[in-house]
Amino acid sequence: MRIDVRELELGPLKLSGEVAPEELKIESSDVRVLGQILVRLVAEKHAQEVRVRGSFAAEAQLPCARCLEPVRIPLLVELDQFYRPHKDHRLVGEIALQEKDTEIAFYFGDFIEVSDIIREQILLGLPMKPVCRDDCQGLCPHCGKNRNLDACNCHSLFVDPRLAPLLQIKHRTTPR
Repeated sequence: MRIDVRELELGPLKLSGEVAPEELKIESSDVRVLGQILVRLVAEKHAQEVRVRGSFAAEAQLPCARCLEPVRIPLLVELDQFYRPHKDHRLVGEIALQEKDTEIAFYFGDFIEVSDIIREQILLGLPMKPVCRDDCQGLCPHCGKNRNLDACNCHSLFVDPRLAPLLQIKHRTTPR
């Protein structure tokens, strides 16, 4: 799905449809997009800029940051993005970014790829450390068992051998 910038000269362009996960080309091995992505966008031209507004719904799957079990994350994204042609953006030497510069994206040629917009918004909408549930016990650091499924017989107190003398002092000074 693409936005033809030349068509925007005639007026706003409404796009709706489905985007297949394969079109997103997400290169992370951990992130999987499940099912089709339902997209509704409106693109309109404002002087030299193109404004793309709309929403999409998707579901992503990531491994839990604690136990590595798959976690499904529903995403409902509202977006409002401005685009300028790349040829108008001349980078020479060092430049200082203004806040307005962070709200602008660039496109090449006469087309804006909708899949690029969706990929960016999905990756920005994912949590940094997804967890399968709030009370997830994670993996045992010694044997690697998932502590949500099985109890392991590993010692819960692992002492760094360099700190063992301090633990002995603590045990001598603690009243019993």
